[in-house]
Amino acid sequence: MTSAVVAGGVVQPYALRLVARPATPQVPEREPLPPGALVLTDDAEIADQVRATAGHDITVVLVPETMATSDEETVTGLLAAAGPVGGHLRVITSLRDAEWPAPPRQGLVALQEAAFVALKRLAGSAHDDSSVAILVLDRLDGRAPHPHCALLTGLAKSVVWELPETHVHALVTDAGFTAAVAQLRVESGCAKGLPVAYYRTASAPVGRWEERLVPFGELAAAVGHSGAEGPVVVAAGGARGITARCLEGMSPPPSMLWLLGSTEPEAMAALSAEIGDLSGADYVRAKRLEDPSVHIATLRATYDRARQTRESLTTIEALRERIGAERVRYLGCDVTDPAAVRRAAAAVAADSSRIDLLVNGAGIGGARRLQSKDLATFRRVRDTKIAGHHNLKAAFRDPAPSAWCTFSSVAGAFGLPGEIDYGPANDVLNASARYEQGRGSHAECAIGWSLWGESGIGPRTGFTDYTAKTGQLGLLGDAEGQRLFASMVAPDRIGRHPSPVLLGEAERRLVRTRFPGLVDDGIRPPYLSSPPHTRQDDTVWPLDLSRHDHLRGHVRQSRALVPGALVLELAAHATDHLAGNGLVDRFQDIRFGAPVAVDPQLAEYTVAASFVPSSPDGGVVRVAVQSQLGAGNGDRRVTHVELAVPLGDDVPVRLQPPQPSVRRAPATMSMSGLFDQVRDFHVTDDTASARWEPSLTAREFFSSHRLPWLLIDALLQTACATGVPHRYATPHSITEVRLHTRHNDLALADQATSVRLHVAHEAGVANGVAATDDGTALVTLTGLVLSGRDGVA
Repeated sequence: MTSAVVAGGVVQPYALRLVARPATPQVPEREPLPPGALVLTDDAEIADQVRATAGHDITVVLVPETMATSDEETVTGLLAAAGPVGGHLRVITSLRDAEWPAPPRQGLVALQEAAFVALKRLAGSAHDDSSVAILVLDRLDGRAPHPHCALLTGLAKSVVWELPETHVHALVTDAGFTAAVAQLRVESGCAKGLPVAYYRTASAPVGRWEERLVPFGELAAAVGHSGAEGPVVVAAGGARGITARCLEGMSPPPSMLWLLGSTEPEAMAALSAEIGDLSGADYVRAKRLEDPSVHIATLRATYDRARQTRESLTTIEALRERIGAERVRYLGCDVTDPAAVRRAAAAVAADSSRIDLLVNGAGIGGARRLQSKDLATFRRVRDTKIAGHHNLKAAFRDPAPSAWCTFSSVAGAFGLPGEIDYGPANDVLNASARYEQGRGSHAECAIGWSLWGESGIGPRTGFTDYTAKTGQLGLLGDAEGQRLFASMVAPDRIGRHPSPVLLGEAERRLVRTRFPGLVDDGIRPPYLSSPPHTRQDDTVWPLDLSRHDHLRGHVRQSRALVPGALVLELAAHATDHLAGNGLVDRFQDIRFGAPVAVDPQLAEYTVAASFVPSSPDGGVVRVAVQSQLGAGNGDRRVTHVELAVPLGDDVPVRLQPPQPSVRRAPATMSMSGLFDQVRDFHVTDDTASARWEPSLTAREFFSSHRLPWLLIDALLQTACATGVPHRYATPHSITEVRLHTRHNDLALADQATSVRLHVAHEAGVANGVAATDDGTALVTLTGLVLSGRDGVA
């Protein structure tokens, strides 16, 4: 995996993905439409449904689309006429008729802006019982929400930073209005991870989805080829900042580079001459001497713009020196102006028959806390990202770029303080890239950058200094950023992960604190490495058990093997990661294919897991221990053990256990250390019984175990006993192992309660129970198919 060292620690790339995850209540549920709530919507039918559903006093404001062009005073007046915000704000809309890639409809834009103004009003009176809930009705085509949902759900991610005492949650669902309101109630009790969930109920599989930051499996460094022709690149916002730095680092360099900037070339020269070599203070002083009535803020704004223009001119000259004077063209183009973007696209098309890569790095910053931010700034920041994105998509169609790369931000992935405009705008870009991947029309990615310490918006606004002092975000160096960019836009990789997010240790620490469960939470399971990576639809952990000496007591033919019961422990931890720390009380359809060695020689073991939903609060986690054979054996993957972990009550149990295709003689095995735990064997043709007597050391280590897996192993030893010491039958499959206790082995051992093991055999199938002397079941085992127990002693 390629990583970069920054001031905030090693950067790792993560994929911002929608993953199936059941609803796991964490806090008491809240009323979806509480008394006194202010409800904003842009849909008259929804307004009527809200009034009919609430059954008590609420205030519903139908936001007209004309508010999208009104000033903040007018929007504030609309809300003030409805009365005070109170403590509860609800925002509801429908995107079921929204088109793509058309820009967001004016009514939705007006609704977002009204929500922003309402949130500003709420910020002055927020309290511990206040709440904000957002409900979006969507088709959820191809499992992905419409990108414009993020205009509102992105607000939720930002508001949790601005109003930490307020309960915030958002829901996107394809359900009808009544069912959606019920789902909104359920979501109010789910407090882990981001405050946004997605419910898909109209198509199979039915389930609940949420965004997770999943580590890449691999991100190899891009390799330049000196003889290769460089790509034709169009870059919006490419004349300065991080976009320019990324272009400078491309290898091979572009064969043709079109730079789109917001200022016309003639104006750039005039602005640069305006400030000459003056500092900011000297420029303001000189202009005030010429005209004492001019505002200092106006002069400072002019100077900043001129300084940015000078930076652009310097960058353009540097790019021309590297690539060639005739191969770098600059076009004045404000991406928020559709006509200007069309003119730029026509100029490119007249000269270039193809575009290999379009990079959209246009963006402006306006980091400021919610109550201090005005609607005009909110619009400028949002429109530069979203309107610019749609204008570029509409104009650059002939020739259409082979690949798109948009510069997004970590603020779009999980919000940040002061970024209630920038965060949702970038979240739309993330959602757009994921949506386009589902359509399969072209390669596209939106890179979620954190702060660059030398270039970018942060250094020009002072925000970098602020975050460096607080340690909230790391600072990425230019060279490291260039290498990461080159890796992600390599022709054979771009779009493989449509919304990559780059996190250093500072960002991971921030996310773990604010949104536990969104990314690797830092908790290390006893046997699985962390963080995992992804392989197709699976989450995969490398499995190296060689350092765990306590596992070496389970030996067959001088080779230490991993007991099958330990795989259940691994499966429980994988389930926790994929589906939350809910109740894991049964394992089904367990199949043993090949033994797992504690010390593998040629093989490298992995644990692969995936969650398949069957309802919003349930489904099945499928887990497999696999190995990839090393060199000389070909690229062959072996499945050693596989099983299912059902979550919920609607997963059927396999009633007829499969018969083994190969019958094996009893194996010679020795049990020592932890595994020498079964006493007083009594074996007959149709029964086996014994007593569990564990001996645990390393108490701190075993306290982190999830299950009583040693007790399960003792029950399996009893079931496989042949009556001859050290001779055991071979297990092939198990229909179900069910837990009737929440205690692990250490907790059960500390209770000093005698545990009896009893197994009944019939026609090669065993059913067993581990129970206390008073008959309280701790573990039951159903449908164990084994061979090699015929003619027991």
